[in-house]
Amino acid sequence: MPAMNDWLRDDLFGKERDLCTAITSANSAPAVLKLCAPDAALMFPKTEILSPEDEDALKDAMRPPFHRFDDFETEDMKAHFIGLMGGVVTYKIKASKGKEKYNATASSTWNQGADGEWLLVAHSETQL
Repeated sequence: MPAMNDWLRDDLFGKERDLCTAITSANSAPAVLKLCAPDAALMFPKTEILSPEDEDALKDAMRPPFHRFDDFETEDMKAHFIGLMGGVVTYKIKASKGKEKYNATASSTWNQGADGEWLLVAHSETQL
């Protein structure tokens, strides 16, 4: 039988993959907003801190072609737990758009609500 942390890790990795897919999609803001806590902070290179608290600014900053890639992959994904209701996922991301390459480290903090749903509290990328 899998340990509790194995289930939590799988949940967090699934949510992080959902986030990566949303961020790199053609129209990222609606999908990203669904994953966020109301006061989440999103920090991308060369971009002001974004938050659902200012939904219009977030949608404006994330309008196409924001962070749009043809392909991306994650490496070395790790989960770090903050009790049973919170966790941080860290990893490397490699992406490409035509001949343009994007390499970064990333970190996301997630909080699990009373309903069992994980919501993004903070996401940060540091370009390498």
